[in-house]
Amino acid sequence: MLNLIVVTHGGSASPVIAHWLRIPSDALAYASFRVETGSITHLREDDYFHNRTLVELNDTTHLRRA
Repeated sequence: MLNLIVVTHGGSASPVIAHWLRIPSDALAYASFRVETGSITHLREDDYFHNRTLVELNDTTHLRRA
């Protein structure tokens, strides 16, 4: 399994996520993925069928103090 970390600015997160999910670029007029500064979005590709999943979007729990 490949682990990959991609760092983006908030405005470029939508095209990056959409491209990874193989959503056609012309569909981005109707979809956006809003993310906050420092958030983590978890994307996963199945090793067997190679299906791509948006597991978690905009996770900020790591920013909270213990």
